[in-house]
Amino acid sequence: MDSHEKNSEEHVAKKIKITANNGWEHVFARGGIKSRFSKTTTADATDFVKSYRPRAQKQSLEILISLPLDILFEIFGRLLPLDLLHLARTTKALRSVLMHRSSTTVWMAARSNVKGMPACADDMSEPAHASLAFDTHCHNCLKPNVRNVDWSLRVRYCQKCFKERTEVVDDKFKKAYGLKLHHCLSLSMTQNRNDARCLISDRESLINELSKLGPEERSVFRGTKRDGVLVRKKHAVLCTKWTEGEQQSRWKELDHLRSLRYDAIVEKLIELGWEEDVNKLPDQHTARIYKLIHFEDHPLVKQPKPLTDRIWQNIQHKMVEFMGQMREFRIQQERKQQIRERQSLVATIYSDWQREKGYHKYLLPTAADLFAMRQVRDIVELPSHRTVTVEDFQSVREELYTMVDTWKRSYSRELRSNLLWQLELDLPYWQDRLSVQCEKLAIAVFTCTGWLCEDITELRDSPRYMYFPEYIHHRCNRIRRRKWDEPTPANTFSMGQGYPGSTVQREWSTDDLEFDKKASRTVKNILDACDLDWKKATVSELDNLDPRLVCLKCSYGNRCDGERPMIVRSWRESVKHCAKKHWSDSTVKWQKISDEETKSLRQEQEEAVASTTTPLRKIWRCAHCHNKPSEPEKMTVLEMTDHLEDHHSIDPYEQAAGKDFVEALDVPPIAIPSVKLKPKAVDPPPVKFRAAYWERSFCDTVTFP
Repeated sequence: MDSHEKNSEEHVAKKIKITANNGWEHVFARGGIKSRFSKTTTADATDFVKSYRPRAQKQSLEILISLPLDILFEIFGRLLPLDLLHLARTTKALRSVLMHRSSTTVWMAARSNVKGMPACADDMSEPAHASLAFDTHCHNCLKPNVRNVDWSLRVRYCQKCFKERTEVVDDKFKKAYGLKLHHCLSLSMTQNRNDARCLISDRESLINELSKLGPEERSVFRGTKRDGVLVRKKHAVLCTKWTEGEQQSRWKELDHLRSLRYDAIVEKLIELGWEEDVNKLPDQHTARIYKLIHFEDHPLVKQPKPLTDRIWQNIQHKMVEFMGQMREFRIQQERKQQIRERQSLVATIYSDWQREKGYHKYLLPTAADLFAMRQVRDIVELPSHRTVTVEDFQSVREELYTMVDTWKRSYSRELRSNLLWQLELDLPYWQDRLSVQCEKLAIAVFTCTGWLCEDITELRDSPRYMYFPEYIHHRCNRIRRRKWDEPTPANTFSMGQGYPGSTVQREWSTDDLEFDKKASRTVKNILDACDLDWKKATVSELDNLDPRLVCLKCSYGNRCDGERPMIVRSWRESVKHCAKKHWSDSTVKWQKISDEETKSLRQEQEEAVASTTTPLRKIWRCAHCHNKPSEPEKMTVLEMTDHLEDHHSIDPYEQAAGKDFVEALDVPPIAIPSVKLKPKAVDPPPVKFRAAYWERSFCDTVTFP
């Protein structure tokens, strides 16, 4: 028994208490960790024990509370209010000290460490004031990252809790709780100025307090509450200004850190040989259009952190890869710019050729059409290392007439083919359908659906019809709107003064023109009234005839008799009248007044126009800028004179019409005003036998023996 107890005592004496601080000492003192792959000697264990340093123990705040209060308050007074809030949430002992009324001076000293922070309100504790100003969680659901502080209500709520715990002070509220109750409550003004809200808890407590008071006491209580609301409102204004100032200063600080990081990354990239690419980085607008990452918006660049050597080593390969993409984009843009410069040379040659030959009154391809032709494209798309000059396009200048003539034949055939189908012209089978100049017929009436024609000063309910040659040379046939997110289009250039900033030239097209079938039927009825064949009558013939017409539907079928007053209109105004008043009714009939009355009426109108001052019309185009980059819109005579003098250095006395500026062919003639008179009776035209169109054409082309 004694021997057994002795052995047990020896066994107990050999027990060792192993902790995190002395564990490795005892392990290596006994030979280290046994492994079947390696043998640890006693010498290795001794060396490890000598070099081993135990980890420092974590210090707790238990000793801090044992310090004297004056020392404790001196330490706490040098902290920030947010630090005191964090300390108060660590242990119960610290919370009991910091939340005691005797610690008010500590909170005031901490608040004084924040520059410009307003004093705490009299009806609010210092910890509550600090929590409202510096905490970032919702006071109701504890949702983090809530930045909206309502100093009027003295709450920090997330959007959901704000809607749940507040109510709108509107007519319904005033009807339920009285017209003056809201004057005793603090109100919060949301984005909508008429949407004032109050806390539901404040309203309930106010009603409970009022219910316990008598009539006289209530009036005194209401006055006190109103005074308190005014004081609270003034304090809220001060705190709101301070909060906004803190946010702005914080934003400036973050922007300063980002700019420092940006400059540091740029310096590192320049050291690596990316100086040219850094200087030619795309701007924000270009990056957004081409769906690129702007350099300043790169996730590794816009971080508000200083750039250290270790951070640069981690991001260097990604930034180099990004700059490689930017270099590739820069080379592509430089190539496009080089092509545009070469195309500008072609446009200058083409414009000068038009001015020298006087071809502005004919339908010609646009510069964009010219850029797509093979002869021009082969020279423009020469390699980048080749220097292209005006002499290289000499062959193009010599072939311009052939190129333009080929283009005109192609588009004329296409236009006439569409018009023959739209005008419903039946031609004999032996006649070439594309040789008929149907585009000049008066029944070819078009309207424009393009966006640019919306700014034309016409009556709101009056359609703008176009006839030959106006619709052929219409400006929307050669321009289009460039989308805001569209990259710079190829084979074109931007238009100049008078056009919207997003207007670019395009290949000639009639996609925006729409054939108006109803107006065409109205013109047919007018031609029948003038005893003209609608299959042959052209716009120029009808303008030369210049008939004056009376609408028989407005006169209820009554014809001219010399006694009944009627409104007489020109043929163009008659088409508009039929569309405006009669919805382009094809059954509307017309009567042409006598030639004598038409002649006298025309003379009177010409004399009236000559005696009155009419505003200048924008009907002139610059012959020097036509089909060139930044081509301006039509101008008045005075504007054209200033333009030629300022942009082309041509003296006003040397400017010549037809040479320096030409009349635009897409301008409609001056509208002839309607006149009310008593037209004389006119005998109806005799009924004539009219041969079919194909018979007349046959008789005109075939000679019988």
